[in-house]
Amino acid sequence: MPDVNELLRPSLGSEASPATSIYSTTVGYIAAFFGGPIGGTAIALTNSWRLKRLGKDWPLGVIAVALTGGMAWWEQRAGGINWLNAHFGSGGQRFAVRVVGLAMFAVIYLIHRRYYRSMDMMGIKPPSGWVPGIAATIGGMAVMTALGDVLAP
Repeated sequence: MPDVNELLRPSLGSEASPATSIYSTTVGYIAAFFGGPIGGTAIALTNSWRLKRLGKDWPLGVIAVALTGGMAWWEQRAGGINWLNAHFGSGGQRFAVRVVGLAMFAVIYLIHRRYYRSMDMMGIKPPSGWVPGIAATIGGMAVMTALGDVLAP
């Protein structure tokens, strides 16, 4: 039978630390929507760092860079912009970035769902996400713009 202290141990953060709060799903969602996969993953990796599980979650960064680079290559070198504009109008490129960013956010949410639910159950308030959210969004947009410029024919 488990010890009473073991049952009362917080489930967030490392075993030796008190419960850790992470940035809310809203911050991740908005960063992914406007900043693409890079923006959403920046918030996810910040949360992973706060949870002391960056060693497990670092592949998210590699996936985000690969998705962003692949999208930029497809748009600039393989005729993706023409295809997007033909099917979705002049905002097709923004639409594609947002869809891929939100898909990345969905994967991130599934990975961190346990922590979000534990925070909610324990009544832990997430920290203010304005600064990291804005930084992640601007960073994601900058990376996408730079890749588009580098890969432009």
